[in-house]
Amino acid sequence: MPPPVADDDHKRRARRRLIGAVALAIVAVIALPLVLEDEPPPAGPLEVHMPPPPAEPAVQGGIEFAPPPANAMLEPAQPEPAPAPAESAAPQRTETPAKPAQAPKPPETPKPPVPAPREISSPAAAVYTVQVGVFADKANAERLQSRMTDLGFKPYTEQAGDSTRVRVGSFSDRAEADALLARLSLAGITGGKVVEK
Repeated sequence: MPPPVADDDHKRRARRRLIGAVALAIVAVIALPLVLEDEPPPAGPLEVHMPPPPAEPAVQGGIEFAPPPANAMLEPAQPEPAPAPAESAAPQRTETPAKPAQAPKPPETPKPPVPAPREISSPAAAVYTVQVGVFADKANAERLQSRMTDLGFKPYTEQAGDSTRVRVGSFSDRAEADALLARLSLAGITGGKVVEK
């Protein structure tokens, strides 16, 4: 069995290892970029090469001809329309005076389609309505009616004995009444139901 190593020997070995690791790290930082670099850095200032400016459009007889666009080769050529068949009668030569060139009209922006107004059937022909609430106190009915008016609905009230009904809409189709009931729920007015008149 080897004799125990003194603490001083442990410390010396640890220092040597630390110095060796630091030396290796310094060599790696300095030497690796030199080894891995392919080209030497440029000695002078950088040069920037710009493509030549596009050719000026050719002018022939007062008409400018621009060079074709870069993607012109990608677009298929459009066939020229066939000339109209010549008439059997002798052509008549008529000279029309040249009209001055008119500026092209700007394209009209399409207008959004206007939805057709939905017709609410007359109360006599209506079958369904949405009843929002029935109140014994008329002031409560008026508060609900005011709130619904503020939200954009058109409620009305009906007296039924001592109670006041708050209703909205008059429909001949049950689906339209159900749609209005859903809109009321989204607006925060719950507790309504579709009833027959």
